[in-house]
Amino acid sequence: MRPTAHATHRRLRALGTLAVLALVACNQRPGAGKPVERQRLVWPPPPAAERIELVSMFGCASELNIQRSWWRRLGDLLTGSSEVHMVRPAGIAARGDYLAVADAGGALVHLYELRQHEQQVLTACGDEAFREPVAVALWGDRLYVSDAGSGRILVFGLHGECVGGWTLPQGSRPAGLAVDEERGRLYVADPGTHHVLALDGSGRVSLQIGGRGAGPGEFNFPGWLALDQQGRIYVTDSMNFRVQVFTPDGAVVGTFGQEGDGSGDFARPKGIGVDADGHVYVVDALFETVQIFDSQGHYLLAFGWHGTGAGQFWLPSGLTIVGDRIYVADSYNRRVQVFRYLGGAS
Repeated sequence: MRPTAHATHRRLRALGTLAVLALVACNQRPGAGKPVERQRLVWPPPPAAERIELVSMFGCASELNIQRSWWRRLGDLLTGSSEVHMVRPAGIAARGDYLAVADAGGALVHLYELRQHEQQVLTACGDEAFREPVAVALWGDRLYVSDAGSGRILVFGLHGECVGGWTLPQGSRPAGLAVDEERGRLYVADPGTHHVLALDGSGRVSLQIGGRGAGPGEFNFPGWLALDQQGRIYVTDSMNFRVQVFTPDGAVVGTFGQEGDGSGDFARPKGIGVDADGHVYVVDALFETVQIFDSQGHYLLAFGWHGTGAGQFWLPSGLTIVGDRIYVADSYNRRVQVFRYLGGAS
């Protein structure tokens, strides 16, 4: 029996309702917290002068105001598919209109084009599926992904097309990435070999820093790195519980931090970034906070604490800074939180 027009109309209304529910599901998942606009969070808390403010958080494309077409959403409903949520975001990169998130738990990379409101979900480079993508970097018209599971750096165009890949030395488990455009280098923190490598645009190793140890210039599982405006390299030397600073030639400038549970101490330092004023931001996964230091390594402030609500972290990982925005991969809350540096005295 053919459906009546009234029955067809009811069916379409039902499908439309399901589509709306699918769109809001991302906002209702556990750990999303309260909408930021309803609860302004700043650090330090009043009455002290404000330095850091929570701006937003997202765990899927719709929370970035990136909506799929009606036909894509309808097809997802009919096939049982749904919007791709972050599983365990680890590393973040932002440049211009592009934002990329390495999702180690989902074995994929989320690539967002914010001006055009588009998303690419990358799961492989050619026939090579991701094993454990942990960090990303944007350099020119390329996206670089460190895949710890395969020991490779995989290279994509900004439309998600696979360009190629570079195999690192045996034993490598590449983690954090940082780009030095002035010198044409991609820096790689490699906890597998306890080195920091500098690669040129063809993937050739042009500089190698470190080796396993606890002395100056040595590493015990270096995880993440960042550059300041002078090209100095800041590396979280995780199991030495410190940050080491190097010149672009690989000479040690200094270190700061130690194992402990006081302000400025580290338990498991991970993501790191340097803002335009020279402040150094360090994620500590076990303290579940971000600590801020001045350019000399003196402790200034911390923001965030353990939990699943807004401004709280659960085993955070990577961090990147663009302008006054600080992006933190809140790994086990399955989201990225975005903060703003409000300025003020160091």
